[in-house]
Amino acid sequence: MIDTMAVFDLDGTLCDGGPLTVSPATVTAIQTLKARQVLPVIATGRSHYEIIDLLHQLDLHTYILANGCYIIHQDELIQDYHFPIDKIEAVIRMAQRNHDDVGFFNQQGFAITGMNDFTRQHVNRNHLKQIPIYPEFFRHEPVNFLNLYIKNDKESLYQSAFQNQLSILRYAPDAVDVMPLEISKAQGILKIKQLIGNPNLKIYAFGDQNNDLSMFSFADYGIAMHQASDPLKQRATYIAQTDHGVLEGLQHYRLI
Repeated sequence: MIDTMAVFDLDGTLCDGGPLTVSPATVTAIQTLKARQVLPVIATGRSHYEIIDLLHQLDLHTYILANGCYIIHQDELIQDYHFPIDKIEAVIRMAQRNHDDVGFFNQQGFAITGMNDFTRQHVNRNHLKQIPIYPEFFRHEPVNFLNLYIKNDKESLYQSAFQNQLSILRYAPDAVDVMPLEISKAQGILKIKQLIGNPNLKIYAFGDQNNDLSMFSFADYGIAMHQASDPLKQRATYIAQTDHGVLEGLQHYRLI
């Protein structure tokens, strides 16, 4: 029975070679974990269509995508949460009043409501191309979660408006995730833990942004990257001192 699980955020954490790219040393580390009967798990805001190649490269079969909306355990679908249309409409109405753009995401693709200057900044910073602008996407396709492309000073406005309804957490300088309260990376980890069936399972979580806060609260050990957000560092049991935080954390806890 598996007694240890290592859970990795992707961007800014496991992907130390650039966007969705891992270094040879990280690939070796994942192989070492598996050889030592440690279950490596990805927990990311990314969707399946984005990370297929990475999953194949690392030979991973358990992963939590869309911040917990979509969960696969040993190649079997465990959860595929669909965002209620009435809540999507409420977010869109507020975004329209504030001249903000909304992004819709599922496991096959995405679309956005528009492309203002701030959204364009996010698109350019992430080197995204061929961005579909389709405001009615959510009426024709299932949506796992939303993005809002907003500055820091607007974040609290949305959090207040949707208090006790939605989780709004920043994952990039120019974007936040919008999620239902009942869905999180931690909830995904809990589902996998229950399927493993070991109440003594030790969980190590690696992350860098506020959308990793839930899994740090749930895990036995939280390893924050060197550039992690201050709230995440405050919940960490270990803070990396170098830019190779995953390798440093795995070595610190003698997992590799």
